[in-house]
Amino acid sequence: MMSSLKYILSGALLCFSMQMQAQVFKKSKDADQLYDEAVKETKQQHYEKAIALSREALALRPDFTDQELLLGRLYMLTGQPSLARKYVKEVLTKDPRYRDAYLYAINIELGAKQYYEAECFADEGLYYFPGDKDLLLKKLGVLDEGTKFYQADNLAQTLLDKYASDSTVRRTATGHYLLAGQYYRNRRNYLMAQQQFEKALLLDPDNEEARIAINNLYITTGSYTRAIEQVNADLTANPGSYDLMMRKLGLLQETHNYTEALAWLQQILKRYPNDAKARAMDTQLRMEAASWYANADPYLLYQSVLEKEPGNREALDKVIGLSMSRGAYREALAWINKGLKSNPNDSRLLGLKMDVLESDRKFTEAAAIAEVLRRGNSSSPDLRSRYAALKIASGRDYLAQQQYDLAIPEFEKALQADPKDSTAMDMIANSYINQKERGKAIEVLDRALTVYPNNRRFLLKKASILTEMGQHDEAAAIMEQLLNQYPADGKYAASLAEIRMNAGRILMQAEEYTLAAGQFRAVLEQEPSNPDALNYLINLHAATEQPDSALYYADKALQYYPDNKDILLKKAGVLTDMKRYEEANAINYQLMQRYPFTLKYRTAYTDGLLAAGTAYQRNNATDSALTTFRQVLTINRKDSMALLYSINLLNAKQQYDSALIYANQGIKYYPDNVTFLQKRAVILENQKQYEAAATAADSVVRLSNTPANNDYADYLRSKTLKDQFGMFFLHSSYDYNSTTYNIATLEYRHFIKRGSYAARLNYAGRQQGTGLQGEVELYYNHTSKLYSYALATYSNELVFPKMRLAYSLFKTFKHDIEGELGVRYLNADSSHSVSGVVSVAKTWEEFWVNFRAYFISDSPEFYTSYNLTARYHMNRHQDYIQFNAGLGTSPDDRSRLIQFPKLAGLLTRSVGAGYQKTFRYRTTVGLFGTWINQKISNSVFQNQYDIYITLQRKF
Repeated sequence: MMSSLKYILSGALLCFSMQMQAQVFKKSKDADQLYDEAVKETKQQHYEKAIALSREALALRPDFTDQELLLGRLYMLTGQPSLARKYVKEVLTKDPRYRDAYLYAINIELGAKQYYEAECFADEGLYYFPGDKDLLLKKLGVLDEGTKFYQADNLAQTLLDKYASDSTVRRTATGHYLLAGQYYRNRRNYLMAQQQFEKALLLDPDNEEARIAINNLYITTGSYTRAIEQVNADLTANPGSYDLMMRKLGLLQETHNYTEALAWLQQILKRYPNDAKARAMDTQLRMEAASWYANADPYLLYQSVLEKEPGNREALDKVIGLSMSRGAYREALAWINKGLKSNPNDSRLLGLKMDVLESDRKFTEAAAIAEVLRRGNSSSPDLRSRYAALKIASGRDYLAQQQYDLAIPEFEKALQADPKDSTAMDMIANSYINQKERGKAIEVLDRALTVYPNNRRFLLKKASILTEMGQHDEAAAIMEQLLNQYPADGKYAASLAEIRMNAGRILMQAEEYTLAAGQFRAVLEQEPSNPDALNYLINLHAATEQPDSALYYADKALQYYPDNKDILLKKAGVLTDMKRYEEANAINYQLMQRYPFTLKYRTAYTDGLLAAGTAYQRNNATDSALTTFRQVLTINRKDSMALLYSINLLNAKQQYDSALIYANQGIKYYPDNVTFLQKRAVILENQKQYEAAATAADSVVRLSNTPANNDYADYLRSKTLKDQFGMFFLHSSYDYNSTTYNIATLEYRHFIKRGSYAARLNYAGRQQGTGLQGEVELYYNHTSKLYSYALATYSNELVFPKMRLAYSLFKTFKHDIEGELGVRYLNADSSHSVSGVVSVAKTWEEFWVNFRAYFISDSPEFYTSYNLTARYHMNRHQDYIQFNAGLGTSPDDRSRLIQFPKLAGLLTRSVGAGYQKTFRYRTTVGLFGTWINQKISNSVFQNQYDIYITLQRKF
């Protein structure tokens, strides 16, 4: 039992220790990660968990404004307004230009019914973001909640003027008018309520709430006629609506128009035959009608008089008047037409018919009667104005139906009757604007402005059209005129600034930068602190490579917005363009310190350091450049450009070990990046670690199989090959001898770290036997600029000289000049000659030229020989074309050494050319030809022709 308990306790302790170890060594999350998690939890409505994560993030970074705002929102969502208010206010204290914080603050105060505080936050937000649609909509809501409907009306109109086509604005404004209408209706201010409901219907003609409200209002105020007109209008749009049909029946019943009510009920029953309510109304209406008419209806009495005396004018007037008062316009029109049959020019009846038609919204027909009446009394100003009003109403109807070809003539006729009618002018202009005929609209507005030169509506409309036409200067002139007339009205200043800003934007898109800058400067003359104009001027001058001007406007902007991070970032960018890297990097460093988790500031700082480093690099300040690039890598150890620049600089300084560390670091972070692998291969090549370099080059080929990469890989792989096999063949022919002579050579060469050594066997067949010659050769590099060449040969003397010895010391000087000092010894046919050798070689990019002189002592004679060789190298110096010319016979001339004692004193000239080609740095083939002309005597010359073929293969 005790043993079991012991095991259980041990296991529990082990689990507890493992859990504690996991907690201790668990990698802590930073504030940004916590913020991201809090956002995810908020979206999933896990508010308590999101609050805990947010508080943890703020504990790590107290000045994290985004996190504070999220926490404020979470407290709003969980019904904790006090805490929400605390965090949102802290955000606004730290960053007064945090737009979303104002929206949250307004919502908090609205929820707490603190309307004054909410309005203050809205005004404060609009101070920093003037004209912001969302803030304006929030303020409208605050004013509505606080029942400040007069101010709200003005704000709603401002929103509609600025965002006329925005569905959200129109919907919000409609809601405002409905709310205001209900407010005034509840306080029995029916006139104001009616105006508000009419505005709502103007914005949303299909709004059911507005229709019902205004209909009820008509009934409350006893305006049954207007109520019936409204229902009839609604029925025109929706003729089968049961509710509308029953509403009209109720109104007819209220006005005791039982005849029409019963007829209308029959239509309802026809459409809804099984409706119990409608069927019950049939009996009820007939009972009410019988009771009403039993008490004597004046209408019926006057109608009975007319039946007996059709010409009784008083009875006719009464019947017409009663029909109109009951809203029975069709009946009234029928009685008027009956009267006009007997007296067609009766002005009284014509006037009544005009009224009826107008009430029935038949404005065109009413205007035609008004025209008839006006002709009969042309001096009447009332008839003239009535005619004009009816023509305008008729035109509006056509305009509403987008029948512009019918609307415009109506407005023009109204103007003919009253040339100063501003409404007609306005309607004509609107017609042309709706048709996008801006030129004609301008003509109409100009005509209107000759009559009303200071009319604000016409001026604003003209300015708007000119802006749309791209005539911004003219539009701005109009706004300046309005601003001068009404300096206290801020909307004109704002409109003028907006016109100029739009003009500047359009000019920038058209790449008219000078003109665009003029527009933005004009905005600053009016509003020196306008942030958009300042921003555009900074961007514009920076883009057009005018950094001094860009810096001027950046400094000017910082006078108004000293802590604006975007402007500071732009100023740093301008300073970078001006190569004032220290100042630019100081700003970027401050921004990075203030916002350590914002990537763009870190990027800007590192980019600035890179620019400074490359500037040091161009000025050969290598150590300063490397220090700067190390700063970049301290901030971002994965910065590819800093790694590459550092590799190149260290390579140039021959600090290969350090360069290799950076190359390996680059490969670690970017394993598929060809450049870092190439750099590694080059560094290893410079260190003469050819095996490792070739492996790196093979990796490059696997990632990017291009001819250049394959070529470099082959080159490096060839450097790892230490042995070479060669075959050579020399063919000589003569014009003075029919015999040809050939020399075949086999060679083995081994490459060592400081050069190479080789052994050769030369074979030549002659009539007297087979000539064999053995050779050993050495190239040895003492230093990078000093190397030796040595050669020793021995033969059986049948063809070749018995012995040759050679040694030269080569040294490289400045400007790619190479000098040689050497000695040669030759033993042939019992002749012993010793020669001194001097040569000078020079390289010009792909060209190499060598001039060599031999000073030959063959006792008792002394000779000289000269040789000039020129080569043109191709394909990374693998291949070359060669040209050579010689004077005299040199001890290095293999084809004539056996005859050297005979030829040494002769005047010999030679020219030759050849081509050598290397395949993949392993196999080399060559073909060379030489023509030698020897002067035997003053009149005798002989010629020799050599063909030399080579083949070498590394392995």
